[in-house]
Amino acid sequence: MSSTETKKIIYSACALILAGISAYDGIYRLESFGVIGGLLEAAVTRGDTGLLVLASFELVVLDTLWLVPGILSGFLLIDVWRTCLPFRWWVNYFLVLPWVAVIHLVLALQGSGYSFIGGFIVITLAVLAVIEMGEARESFAAVALVVFGLGMAVNWLNIVPAFSFIPISHGDLDVGIKLAAGFLQGESVLNLGLFFSVFFMFISLVITLLISVYLRRIGLVEENKVKEMKLQEMEIQARQARVLQEMHTLVHDLKTPLMTIRGLNSLVEMSAANEKVVEYCRRIDGSVDKVNAMVSEILYDEVRKKIAVEELITYVRAHVLVKKTGQEVIFDIAEGMPLLEINVIRMSRVLINIIENAFTATAGVRDARITIRVYAKNGDTVFFEVSDNGRGIPAGQLENVWNWGYSTRGNSAGLGLAFVRQIVKNHHGTVEISSSECAGTTVTISLKGAGDDESTDNR
Repeated sequence: MSSTETKKIIYSACALILAGISAYDGIYRLESFGVIGGLLEAAVTRGDTGLLVLASFELVVLDTLWLVPGILSGFLLIDVWRTCLPFRWWVNYFLVLPWVAVIHLVLALQGSGYSFIGGFIVITLAVLAVIEMGEARESFAAVALVVFGLGMAVNWLNIVPAFSFIPISHGDLDVGIKLAAGFLQGESVLNLGLFFSVFFMFISLVITLLISVYLRRIGLVEENKVKEMKLQEMEIQARQARVLQEMHTLVHDLKTPLMTIRGLNSLVEMSAANEKVVEYCRRIDGSVDKVNAMVSEILYDEVRKKIAVEELITYVRAHVLVKKTGQEVIFDIAEGMPLLEINVIRMSRVLINIIENAFTATAGVRDARITIRVYAKNGDTVFFEVSDNGRGIPAGQLENVWNWGYSTRGNSAGLGLAFVRQIVKNHHGTVEISSSECAGTTVTISLKGAGDDESTDNR
């Protein structure tokens, strides 16, 4: 069972517990009628409006305590299961109405004198408040405060004589409190309940608006951050395109002096009488061919040629070992691996780039070690695994390492691993990275071996 499913089950159980608390509070409300009735009787007997206010307060609190947990249980169930519900996210919250209606029906069967009209008003206002907070709302405590405030605001109106025309509740105690207030000529005292109603309504409104404004600002900040990242990515890509264009121009210009060298070398070879000079000329011509091949590989990504894995590693080893800064570098190369058909220059740069990152990650680390393992699986897939025991990458940043422009070093342009993934992808391979902070990093590249019947050069 996944953690998400476990969380849903736990939250659903909490919602059912809240519903049970609501039902229990409703039953306790019925049992408390005698206590509140005793306070009313004492208030009338003594002519004490203070006892009348106390009875009113107890009734308001009881009516709120049975209603609020039921509403919260409905909100909690919808928050947990709304992805499974058929309606839009804000429509789903109106399902709280039938949910609380079921709880109210159970209490009505036991003789509850609470009119559901008041509960309907509280639920409707609570749903509108939650919708105003927005779909990104995560704080359930804020919802609880808003619902409690709305419940108190509406229930205070039950005992305000000036609002007797509103059929919020016509229970025996509500009517009894108002009759007692009329007998004691204390309507003005009970009308002060309007102040409490406005106070709780104001508090609920303020909490709702604060959360709504806060989430909207957070949304704008996130939106601006996304736009800024896209602009940075476009800028980096434009910079990369410009650099590549300049590099292509410079490399392409190399062909002119190479052709001159080849032409002059041919003239020397034809006019030479010494066999030693002729041999040297042929070597020069072969070297020019190799440089031409390298230029083609740099200019054109689609250029491929077959190469033994050992030859590729020899080329990489010659470039990286001269940069070693005290780390132990281990090459573990398996035998009997298939040939690769790759762009040698670009794939070499991929491996060199990864190893250079390992050098940087292990700089200053005690007993620093970098291991380059090369092995084959399933007979035709070659794996290049570069591991280090350096500082590692924090878990929250691991997914960002492939993005253009991302770098953990302030003096880097952030093109390295993005370049690595692009080149490997162009070779129909895969690249993966695993890392733990302070425990090191491992980068694994897999490439399909070349078949014997394939061409050796796809220029």
